[in-house]
Amino acid sequence: MESFLGLHRATLGYPGLAAKLVRHYGEAELVFRYFDPREVRLPPAVSDKLKNPEQLKRHIDADLRWLSGEDREVLKQASPDYPAQLDSLSDAPFLLFVWGKSHHLEKPQLAIVGSRKPTPYGISVASEMARQLAAVGFTITSGLAIGIDAAAHRGALAAGLATIAVQGCGIDQIYPRSHERLAQEILEQGCLVSEYPTGTGAHPRHFPQRNRIVTGLSRGTLVIEAAIKSGSLISARLAMEQGRDVFAVPGSIHSKQSEGCHLLIRQGAALVTNVLDLLEEFPDFEIDRNKAPPILSSQEDAVLSALSGGSCHADRIHEQTKIPIELLMALLIDLEIKGLIQSAADGYRVSNS
Repeated sequence: MESFLGLHRATLGYPGLAAKLVRHYGEAELVFRYFDPREVRLPPAVSDKLKNPEQLKRHIDADLRWLSGEDREVLKQASPDYPAQLDSLSDAPFLLFVWGKSHHLEKPQLAIVGSRKPTPYGISVASEMARQLAAVGFTITSGLAIGIDAAAHRGALAAGLATIAVQGCGIDQIYPRSHERLAQEILEQGCLVSEYPTGTGAHPRHFPQRNRIVTGLSRGTLVIEAAIKSGSLISARLAMEQGRDVFAVPGSIHSKQSEGCHLLIRQGAALVTNVLDLLEEFPDFEIDRNKAPPILSSQEDAVLSALSGGSCHADRIHEQTKIPIELLMALLIDLEIKGLIQSAADGYRVSNS
């Protein structure tokens, strides 16, 4: 294990390089034993570490100390317990540090990503869609970031099911620090994942690398609120390059936070307004669709309750439910699409009532 940890640290930041060296020399230990810079040309920093592995020892010792704790492991690329979905990538992490219940990594995953500064609409949609997707069997994967990521994790947790957080810092770190409690809840039902070994601080250049793992683990990526220039669009591009499906939730035409989603839809991403739209994209997913009742969010339940007494206009529903008007209009459209309500001259009413 020490040789694997050392080679991983020596080549960190150069995806695919460690695996290439192992193929060339046969084993991780032999890379250090027989490496010759005249034979294999590498970046100077990598060559120096391979020629002087003693400089890595204290860092490797720190990794081993961390691994001695409960529910902590390192998954080696191409090993039987390494996630097959991720192993298919040409730039898959050589090692994957996992804290928590690693068996969730083999479950069907859907990535949910989006703005770090979402609107209330975005937070609600991310949370409810994550809850509903988790309820029908998807494991929700995201990046533990503030905003849509956190809302998605919390939605899955609210369903009492697993969620996976991929970090852009060392596996022993939590970033942002404000999400330490959320991370603990994730550990109880899912796992934290990182290719970064212990002691590695968060850095802007780490997050695009982190994003390829989020999308690579997942069968598809759902984008909920994203500006034109955002990390979420980078994630969507990575997912496309990886051959994964990309989905986007539309928002208001006046919202800067939805411009990225609208761009993705114009470029061919599937437009999603509810969980059933997503399930249609995965016909092989094991769920009895004929028996599955419509999955309603707490806000949708509130709207139906407001209509239980008869027809009602949107402004009156807003007064009763306190749901922000932008979100309420989206919910009303969605409930109409599901066939649960109808619109008429006297407002909205429950279908067949």
